[in-house]
Amino acid sequence: MSSIPPSGRGGWRNPYEGRPFVTINPHDDHGLYDLAMTPGASLRDLVDVTATLPPVLFIDHWRVSPGDSAVILRFRTLPDLGSLLGGL
Repeated sequence: MSSIPPSGRGGWRNPYEGRPFVTINPHDDHGLYDLAMTPGASLRDLVDVTATLPPVLFIDHWRVSPGDSAVILRFRTLPDLGSLLGGL
């Protein structure tokens, strides 16, 4: 199955019947966030979810399982440098 939906209005969109295409799993104690993205995700799905994150840096990625096209993207929160930069 292709992860790119056909063009045109009302085309194929959700093979997972209500499951989100992009989800976040925070690891609060380590400042890590795992973003899971599945086939069918649109740029809007990705933007909507990443907009909820604090300032982060992309650090790693991997497949959810061998042969799967779903991926995990790992992000780490950026340190607060405001005090080091004089509150800038």
